[in-house]
Amino acid sequence: MSEYQCYEFVALDQPLTRKAMAELRSISTRAEITPTRFWNEYDWGDLKADPAKLLARYFDVHLYFANWGTHRFMLRLPATKVDYGALRPYFPGGAAALTKTGRYVVLDLHSDSEEPEDDLSEGGRLGALAPLRAALLQGDLSVAYLAWLLAVQSSEVRAGAREPPVPAGLSTPSAPLSAFVEFLRIDPDLLRAAGEGSRADDIDVASLRRWLKTVPTPDKDRWLLRAVRHPQESPTAAILAAFQRQSGATPSKGRTVAELLHRAAELRKTKEQEEARHAAEARARAEAARRKRLDALDRQGDKAWSRLDRLVDLKEYVEAVRLTIDLRDLAQRARRSAKFEARLDELRKRHPRRRGYLDEVKRRLAGLT
Repeated sequence: MSEYQCYEFVALDQPLTRKAMAELRSISTRAEITPTRFWNEYDWGDLKADPAKLLARYFDVHLYFANWGTHRFMLRLPATKVDYGALRPYFPGGAAALTKTGRYVVLDLHSDSEEPEDDLSEGGRLGALAPLRAALLQGDLSVAYLAWLLAVQSSEVRAGAREPPVPAGLSTPSAPLSAFVEFLRIDPDLLRAAGEGSRADDIDVASLRRWLKTVPTPDKDRWLLRAVRHPQESPTAAILAAFQRQSGATPSKGRTVAELLHRAAELRKTKEQEEARHAAEARARAEAARRKRLDALDRQGDKAWSRLDRLVDLKEYVEAVRLTIDLRDLAQRARRSAKFEARLDELRKRHPRRRGYLDEVKRRLAGLT
């Protein structure tokens, strides 16, 4: 399998300057470069720059995909707009790293698989993931918790460590969060286990109204000013996060990694048992339908063979092959296999030029023996 790599960077907060675009062009002559995007793919060779440094200097979001199994997703956030202390517990390093770079905080997430990938249609994936940055800026820590799950899945968090606060609504992730889970290959059973510790996203409006009356005026002014200065960054998540912290809705003691992994294993086993049961029921239904079909075919007698002869003559090969297999199954059930072979041989002699039918029947019958 040939090598394939795709690098994509996007600037969200402000467009690239002409100087910045010229600097990027000196790195790659083939890349697609616009005031908001840098994109390039490689079937050989590699990007002649450190993606982390490019992100820190020019961009806000980065996605990388390689068909040998590596996925990487990075976000750059203004340090003045996020609570670094609140984010830190979710990023133990390794697959989920958090660093400060100048005026920014950078989230660096990656997933590696030993299975090579043939799907090269990763273009456009960044569009599904980019909204996660706005959610973080609004105080929603859901993506941070998923980053911690990624580290747990990668065995980079000790078994006795307790989970950081679980965001609300994790059991029903948004479309961007679902895209994040898929891209970084987070175990869906581990996510289900984590979601059991997450509150529903529903808010008690009466309680929220009472709480808002107690919020100091400077805090309200700060939220309003942020809404005016940055209309694309709704303060809703920050307000709700403050409400939940104040109301004590967030549990102070999370589950351990071992407990989460154990619960994920239980959920996986239950799911597998359900899938096995459904598969067995489907097989039983298919077998019952098959018996019914063969019973009806048996009652037709020689008419079934006459119908087969007409189908072959009319080159209705799909239906002819299906009927041939049913006649074979009926003969095996009635212990008349020799008679079936004799009649099929007569059919072959009558239609020696119907290679499409003859070759497919030969292949299918060989596979059934």
